[in-house]
Amino acid sequence: MSSSPPIASGPIVAMLTLLSAFTFSGCATVSNESVTADVSGTVSARLEQAVDWNAGSPEDRSVQAAVDRMLGDELTIDEAVAIALVNNRDMRATLERTGVARADLIQAGMLENPVFSVAALSGDVVTVREYEIFQELLSLFTLSARKNLAGKELERARLEVAQSALDLAAEVKQTFYGLLADKQSIALFAQVLDATEAAAILASRQYRAGTLSLREQAMHRSFHSLSALEGAQAEAHFAVDREKLNRLLGLWGSRTNWVLPERLPDVPAEMQSGEEFERRAMTERLSLAAMRAEVENAYMALEYGRQTRWLSALGIQYTVARGEDGSYLRGPKIEFGLPIFDQGQGRMARLEAELSDAENRYAQDAINIRSEVREATSRLNAAHDLLDHYRAAVLPLADQVVGETLKFYNGMLVGVYELLDAKQTQIRATSDYIGVWRDYWVAWADLELAIGTHLPVPAATSDAPEQAEDSGSAPAGHNEHQHGDH
Repeated sequence: MSSSPPIASGPIVAMLTLLSAFTFSGCATVSNESVTADVSGTVSARLEQAVDWNAGSPEDRSVQAAVDRMLGDELTIDEAVAIALVNNRDMRATLERTGVARADLIQAGMLENPVFSVAALSGDVVTVREYEIFQELLSLFTLSARKNLAGKELERARLEVAQSALDLAAEVKQTFYGLLADKQSIALFAQVLDATEAAAILASRQYRAGTLSLREQAMHRSFHSLSALEGAQAEAHFAVDREKLNRLLGLWGSRTNWVLPERLPDVPAEMQSGEEFERRAMTERLSLAAMRAEVENAYMALEYGRQTRWLSALGIQYTVARGEDGSYLRGPKIEFGLPIFDQGQGRMARLEAELSDAENRYAQDAINIRSEVREATSRLNAAHDLLDHYRAAVLPLADQVVGETLKFYNGMLVGVYELLDAKQTQIRATSDYIGVWRDYWVAWADLELAIGTHLPVPAATSDAPEQAEDSGSAPAGHNEHQHGDH
């Protein structure tokens, strides 16, 4: 039996060696752990708190133990954000986008596999066997371009995932502030319910004594029923918001039994400047950086497209043919496409449109971000002004009205209904104040999101209205002062 022909010898060995060197050099790329660490570092720097994504590792188990410790005590807003970032499964799924982009980068560094073929050609006189190996070369010339494009795409994916983490943190903060406001509102509506219940009981007594009409008694009972309804609505709203936070934090089962602080944090004494924030947003906002990377990627793709538009196919083939007499014929063959019909017109038009699309979306995104910063700053400062007005005028006047009405009541100059009405008005003013207080912190979270980074909170002023402590109590001794009966 004759020996097999030396198919992969001479020029073909050199060719494959060269191609292998390019291929293995293209395989050297960033690890999945380093990409995740990159995203984690970016998010940690923006939020000024540690973020650790190590699914299934011992470090991840230690993180879960830390989550349980945070849930065991009174939950703070920073702890809620930390739990959401490591425990929210949607966030984990979003993190896998970097894995997809990393895989694309690895693939971009690979050449097409060589193709080996064997043919046996038989005729009336002779039989010829052919052995061929073909290597496509276009991917070799575009290897650097493809790696650069894939690397830029990985950077864009990294920025987008980090921005998603900041979006999640902002949503957690907004929901957390809303929950604290709900909790304070429930306490206030409980006070309103006590006050209206006292009025309804007194109205029933006076009606039975014949000193109050059925209409007036029904009116007080209606006030009490509406107050009970408002309290129930506040509790239902609290329950809905609590479950929303559970979803954001990725919690279920016994982990949902966390405890909130008593009230919203104090509001800073100073107003915020919008112009400085606009400038910061242009450099800090990760979504804008991701859009900038997309524009750069589209420009690179267009440039590489222009350089290779005339190359539709390019390859080298080495053939060994053996005849019946045992002789061999060897030789290379080069194949390339002739750009007669397809000269890349459609591909170039697509790349130009994609670049224009990316540039316009980038410009609009910058405009939108500036607007978001101004809007959040306006809402923040408007809420700050309203809180100042409540503290300086609305709440003190409501407290003064209650105090003066109590003096008149003790002097038997007004009835208990006037006193109860004054107290209800005072409590509702406090409820409105809590709503503005919540709006301030929601606007703060929106401003942080619009800028793209954590904002240090300046020195605060106390925002807990002192009159809220006992403003809902029924007037002392109202059972003894029955002057309204006479």
